[in-house]
Amino acid sequence: MAGISGRVSIVGVGHTAYGRLPGRSAWALQVEALRNAVSDAGLSVGDVDGLFTESQFSEPLLMHGTILGRQLGLRPRFLSTQSQGGATCISLIQTAALAIDAGMCSVAAVVYGDNAKTGQPNIYGLAQMGRGQADFVAHGLLGGPAMEALAAQRYRYEHGVTDEQFGAVAVTFRHHASLTPHAQYRDPMTMDDYLASRWIAEPLRLYDCAITSDGGACVLLTSSERARDLAQPGARIIGMGQAHNLDGLRDRRHYTSFAGARASKDAYAMAGVGPADIDTAQLYDCFTSTVLVTLEDYGFVERGGAGAFAAEGGLGLGGRLPTNTSGGLLSEANVTGWGQVIEAVRQLRGSASARQVDGAEVAICSGHGGFQATHATLVLAGDGRS
Repeated sequence: MAGISGRVSIVGVGHTAYGRLPGRSAWALQVEALRNAVSDAGLSVGDVDGLFTESQFSEPLLMHGTILGRQLGLRPRFLSTQSQGGATCISLIQTAALAIDAGMCSVAAVVYGDNAKTGQPNIYGLAQMGRGQADFVAHGLLGGPAMEALAAQRYRYEHGVTDEQFGAVAVTFRHHASLTPHAQYRDPMTMDDYLASRWIAEPLRLYDCAITSDGGACVLLTSSERARDLAQPGARIIGMGQAHNLDGLRDRRHYTSFAGARASKDAYAMAGVGPADIDTAQLYDCFTSTVLVTLEDYGFVERGGAGAFAAEGGLGLGGRLPTNTSGGLLSEANVTGWGQVIEAVRQLRGSASARQVDGAEVAICSGHGGFQATHATLVLAGDGRS
């Protein structure tokens, strides 16, 4: 094993309710999630000496970590706030792991929360989330679905992907959400339901797109040595990788292959594992097309083979690669990828109840954002206590 592989563990996870939570501020959601994660680890808020945050879009962004830390009464030794879109969660966890391994903090809280469904986004947030490249904007291409539809359409054209293959991702993840008590959408979805849903930006239908959610989430990290004495089994961080395509959708070479191909290669190398060693994948599913491309980038299937893999049940419980086993951004909640990391930890603990993957020992998580500009990968392994 290379680098810091295995020396830092996720020891606590916590989240709030998800969905429509009127009257809950983004700050309150973050505080609740952090307290839940600390409790899960059997620690106290006072043990936290590293705070790592993602700025929310619905309330002020300036000095975000400083404001949240004051609300919690923290006096941290290490403080960091990042913004990499959907890659932020995993990037922050990587930064926290490096800080712990360097001795710059001992217990790191990595936290997110927003009231995106019921809150009022500020002007800066709206401008950022709805932005496009200048020439795209001139032709009316604004917002995530319209922008991502460019890549999705190209992917379908190159590989002959069908509506039903996109739909297999959405239907599978909804089934997983139906087994997840806290998921935002648990109602059954059939392929007919999927095909009858309205276009958002062709070829993306309503159920191809991530939902909107209020909610908060937090993961707690410490050294793997200390983790052995804590309340819950730890999930050891054995592999990490990042890679970025800062031109985003301007670079059409990345319409059908993302920077995740490079990020996952580095994460596998650090962990000393390969795609065949992964028991469950928790992938950033802002769109069904993103899942299919990521499966190929991460080496789980050959190029152009992800659609058939999904349609044949490969992503489901009992399939070759159980993926997004709590429902993902498409059905569990859109807390920008934090739910995927929490689910990976629960799978490795063996505490995922009806959606538990038998013998789950190694999990991989992806973060992907900024209209294909950013990507981060995390490989986790159980500590043998589950």
